[in-house]
Amino acid sequence: MKATTNALAKAAHVPGSSTVASLDELRNWIAEGRLPELVPTQQDRSLRTALAMIEAGRQLLRDRSLEDLSVEMVCRAAGTTVGAFYGRFENKHAFFMTMERVQTFHSESIFADFSRKHKSSPSTLDDLCLDMVSLTVNGFRSNLGVLRAALQHTQEGMWDLFKASGDRYRVELIDRISPHLTHLPPRQRKLRILFAYQALAGTLVHATLNNPGPLAFEDEALVTELTRMVKAYLEAP
Repeated sequence: MKATTNALAKAAHVPGSSTVASLDELRNWIAEGRLPELVPTQQDRSLRTALAMIEAGRQLLRDRSLEDLSVEMVCRAAGTTVGAFYGRFENKHAFFMTMERVQTFHSESIFADFSRKHKSSPSTLDDLCLDMVSLTVNGFRSNLGVLRAALQHTQEGMWDLFKASGDRYRVELIDRISPHLTHLPPRQRKLRILFAYQALAGTLVHATLNNPGPLAFEDEALVTELTRMVKAYLEAP
């Protein structure tokens, strides 16, 4: 138990590695049937163990492929046992899908905050572009390993959850940004917004898989330059 708690505390202090779920959130998702690959439990100790494994997996995938990630590595980093792992997940695939689902739920909570913020107060196009880019970049930065693994296994359906979540986010972007594109005919605004996001996400996917530069994920200028690119395209005649 102490080892599991220490593993969570350690993960929470690694840059870009804050936990993406609380025990209450995990408990609620299980009760709602939203984590089908995780053996159901409502006990705090068991939930902490599962959460420690998820956090350990996220951190380990930042520096290695899914193929190189072993159950033993996850258990060692989380301070748990292999038996505890298989008491919660049928196999490594089920474990990875749970990581994906937890990350997707976290991202959608952030999307909801974005929506509430820009519904409740007037926003400029500058505000929306900066938030859109910052939210997307930070999402990739904080969950780089899981995203990379999902992209490398698209043929196995591992990108589907992230794609569906992105589709829902794009609907929100259209609603929020369209009123600011008065220089375009209404029928053209949707395509302009969708392609702006496609260009943004495509740049980040390329960086996730290759990180070729000139700006890497770690560069502070990345958000500034991507915001400039998105805004210039949205404002183009």
